[in-house]
Amino acid sequence: MAFESTTEDHAAVKKPDGFPPLLSKKFGITDIKQDAVKWNKEWEAAIASSTAADVLKEISQKLDDSFFTPQHMELFHKNLRGLQTNVAEILSNLLNNGHFDTIWLLLNAAEQRKHILEGLKRASKDPSTIWGPDCRALCPEVTVSNFLSQGGKGFIDFLTHVAEIFGSPITPAFLPNSWWEQASNLPNPWWGQASDVSPQRQISQSTKLLFEVATITRNQFIGECFPLIEHRARQFVLSSAFSIVSDITNRGEGMKEVLHLMENTKGDVARCLAEVKTTLRDKPVIRCENCTKTPDDIGQDVRFMVCSVCKTKLKFEVHYCSQSCQKEHWSVHKKACGKKKVTKGLSGTKGDSLWAFSDSDPVANLMRNLTKKEGRITLRDIGVNPCRGKRSPAAERQAEMLEADKDVDYFLFTARGEPVRFVIDDLAAKMIFRINRGAIMTQPTDTTGANAIGEYMLKLMSNYPGLSRDIIIKQLCEEYGEDIAEKIVELERVSQKRGASTFLDSWLKDFSNVFGNFFWLGMM
Repeated sequence: MAFESTTEDHAAVKKPDGFPPLLSKKFGITDIKQDAVKWNKEWEAAIASSTAADVLKEISQKLDDSFFTPQHMELFHKNLRGLQTNVAEILSNLLNNGHFDTIWLLLNAAEQRKHILEGLKRASKDPSTIWGPDCRALCPEVTVSNFLSQGGKGFIDFLTHVAEIFGSPITPAFLPNSWWEQASNLPNPWWGQASDVSPQRQISQSTKLLFEVATITRNQFIGECFPLIEHRARQFVLSSAFSIVSDITNRGEGMKEVLHLMENTKGDVARCLAEVKTTLRDKPVIRCENCTKTPDDIGQDVRFMVCSVCKTKLKFEVHYCSQSCQKEHWSVHKKACGKKKVTKGLSGTKGDSLWAFSDSDPVANLMRNLTKKEGRITLRDIGVNPCRGKRSPAAERQAEMLEADKDVDYFLFTARGEPVRFVIDDLAAKMIFRINRGAIMTQPTDTTGANAIGEYMLKLMSNYPGLSRDIIIKQLCEEYGEDIAEKIVELERVSQKRGASTFLDSWLKDFSNVFGNFFWLGMM
């Protein structure tokens, strides 16, 4: 078995013809061409159940230290360094110039997964790596779940880490990984046995060089998963990053909503939404129903118990951190045990309809702390809130009337002074409207948000009997100041330019495109 050297592209070692996919065969991995999703899941499971020593043992059946000369090693390092320099420069440009990270974070999970798998597929097809698709076994940190964590922040963090390591002046600059490094300098398990590779040669007792070559290949494979590099000879790109950039350039179907958001809002608005998305939980947390502690509060090794009766009869889980907590809580739980699905709805748990939102999220906490009626939280309890300053007499009248009738979202007044009850049926719009209303009623000196609720009411109520555009604007000026009229007109221009009905409607659409629909409001 001979190695071919080449100065073409970014790699100097071409995979020997007919080199067998030993690891794919050992783990029973589906061909990536047949099903990329299944291929990736099988590799993640195989790596999780194996050690780096297991992987090195398999590849040392056909390849050992005796194959590599000093010239080979020098060439391997030289070509990896060239690749790393290129990757570091491109990733640095992507992450530091423009909005690559914001766009990525705003994509939904399905689109993010598509681009990650595309990068893995293309890197696995690269003929310059020694083990081809089997290189996947050398990269335990390359998992879809890791990259999709925190709304995709895991992927951005990984790219940043790759850019830092690959851009380091230290040579060699290898990505650290404790799992892989456990296989360094192990004795060759096949030493002393006859080689089945032609031409026959003495098998090396050491795997030091083989481990080094595998480490170089591992870094090469990772580099090819994520840089913006075009492989001219094969006419296709070899990276997840280029897959994303290509979708941006060509306005791919899954990219349209995100680009719409980026193009029609100020950059800080889109970035704010992206950052909020990174704080969302991927799944509900587990809390002890008695002491409310999580596994992280107690220690990762603790195993929480569940009420077996509720799990068997109701397929419902009530968690406890210990027998003592379960016994202490029994006087409360026994009333519903096995009969009714009842929990405290602790923050972040399945019983919390807002479990995806952080415990420190102010809006989520506002919703969590609302009055509960028969076990249901009601949006009507998003009230006016205490004033931090002095309202205008007109705004004070509005606040008093809203507190007296909490089913009303706003009171408008006819020319004769007769009140008209404005009530929003759409739950998502009601929530956003009331949050803005509460903000301007709480901070009279900051009327940010008054233009948004004003534009919304003008759109829906200008033609209502007894009302008109002029009448509504006059009322809002009395409540929030004369400059509110100009602010509303400016916001209407922005909405018209975006092709939106109102700012609130547009905001709700963009928000739901990023975070999903507001189904949880129906649970309140």
